Amino acid sequence: MSVTFWQAILLGALQGLTEFLPVSSSAHLILVQRLLPGFSQTGILFDVMLHVGTLVAVVVYFRERIGGLLRDAVSRDPAARQAAWKVALLLAVSVGLTGAVTLPLKKLALEGMDNLPRIGLALLATAAILTAAQAVGSKRGEGGRPLEDMRLSDAAFIGVFQSFSAVFHGLSRSGNTITMGLFAGLSRRAAAEYSFLLSIPTILAAALVENVSEYRASGHLATAGTHFGVYAAGMAAAAVVGYFAVASLLRLVVSMRLQVFIVYCALLGAAVLVAGLL
Repeated sequence: MSVTFWQAILLGALQGLTEFLPVSSSAHLILVQRLLPGFSQTGILFDVMLHVGTLVAVVVYFRERIGGLLRDAVSRDPAARQAAWKVALLLAVSVGLTGAVTLPLKKLALEGMDNLPRIGLALLATAAILTAAQAVGSKRGEGGRPLEDMRLSDAAFIGVFQSFSAVFHGLSRSGNTITMGLFAGLSRRAAAEYSFLLSIPTILAAALVENVSEYRASGHLATAGTHFGVYAAGMAAAAVVGYFAVASLLRLVVSMRLQVFIVYCALLGAAVLVAGLL
């Protein structure tokens, strides 16, 4: 890996900003990394560790919600305990199906990092998905089912579609999961909240898989070796910027103000597609 300290901070800030805004953090990381002089990484471990930084942002932002779920999980109140374990089961189903679809297609995902036309098309697809979310969310208004009424089939639906974002760089994970949540009948806030909560086990699972791959290849983890400071700098930048991005996206989704992201993804996707075909 060849990443400078300042490159790590820049990419971490970019990851923190784009992970929670529906514009595809993976596509932005790939595009900017291509412009950085001397940048190189083996596999995607560095990118995954930047995602761990944004995971910290989610945990801090939703600390009261997460703490409440943990307390309810061991509560003496059967109803509260059942509700908390139901959320845990929903997340497990989503993450399990994401992994089941993504892992066999990991080679395809890695190959896609150098395929600009594929990234461009995926960004255009994100614009189309957000357009659908805008239409559904605006029509539904403040209605829809709360998180407590979410079904296992909803979790499975969201988990499968989340996997597409891991395989096809340019498909926004947050945009994809929020949109599928709206299609499943969840309220705007419930769809956004579930998307954020789902990012926690999803990123943890990805970090575990990539660290195991790194250990098999080099004999050490991301927390060891000469690159630890670079990883730490990138993760810290992602955590700080990501914290503020979470709040912004939550407000935008609840108010259904996604037009700017639709236009942005459409224009960027078209530009990347043309650049890749030239």
